[in-house]
Amino acid sequence: MGEVWKGWDIQLGRPVAIKALRSDLTNAEAKLRRLRAEAHNSANLAHPNIAALFEYYEHDGIGFLIMEYVPSKSLADIFHEKGAMDPLELLPILIQTARGLFVAHSHGVIHRDVKPANIMVADNGEVKITDFGVSYSTNQEQITQDGMVVGTAQYISPEQAQGQQATPQSDIYSLGVVAYEGLCGHRPFTGATPVDIAAAHVNDPVPPLPADIDVQLREFVMSMLAKDPLDRPKDALVVSRTLARIERRLLDQQTELNDSTIITGRRLPRRISSTPHIPLVSTPDRRADGTDRQAHWKEQQ
Repeated sequence: MGEVWKGWDIQLGRPVAIKALRSDLTNAEAKLRRLRAEAHNSANLAHPNIAALFEYYEHDGIGFLIMEYVPSKSLADIFHEKGAMDPLELLPILIQTARGLFVAHSHGVIHRDVKPANIMVADNGEVKITDFGVSYSTNQEQITQDGMVVGTAQYISPEQAQGQQATPQSDIYSLGVVAYEGLCGHRPFTGATPVDIAAAHVNDPVPPLPADIDVQLREFVMSMLAKDPLDRPKDALVVSRTLARIERRLLDQQTELNDSTIITGRRLPRRISSTPHIPLVSTPDRRADGTDRQAHWKEQQ
């Protein structure tokens, strides 16, 4: 329903992203309400892992969101380039995303469209969650109709696919799909149409993750993908902390492996130790009166 432009803030001298409603939309008033809701839901979400909203205004019936410009690739771009990722490369992205989601959930905001295209990853590894365009807030007027399905079919939670109200556990499920895709190189469910894919999220068991993935990581991602929201992790903070513990353990294992690696076929160097040598006769130098210190020492002997 919108177009996103790169702009320039003349007063502050910085690039910004400008999201504006398309002028050719039908039912423009309803779309404007949606954009206002996005602005409302994003306004108080100040966190390093959430793209910041700077300003919102309307002109001639068109709404404009002025947002932080994130000059980064999306996780979708990274998946397209790399396919399956090394867990130690993927985990920091998932951990930061979970932290950002926890802050949103703490403010009563459910993203409802967590997917790789909405997760931006900078070259330095910093993650930004973007696009709260279909988000839901517990303290706002309901915009979507009861039974209306909101989200992207490939990453939608079972309860959202059935038209039920999304909860923080719905975002956790979607992040679980992102984690599954990052580890496997493909999503857990496919289908000929979005309806088929959404139905698979509701009815079909999640295919197991590859056996060569760390068992604790496999089990935790599968818990995020539980059909029943009550069987998923308690909140996104639990997700970030659990994944961080797994990351630390995998890093420790990698460090131990590197330290224990021995280069074979070469003779190990001998360890040599020695004590400092103290000369009996000092090196000659001149005293203030012009005589040699060494000669003076011999005369005393």
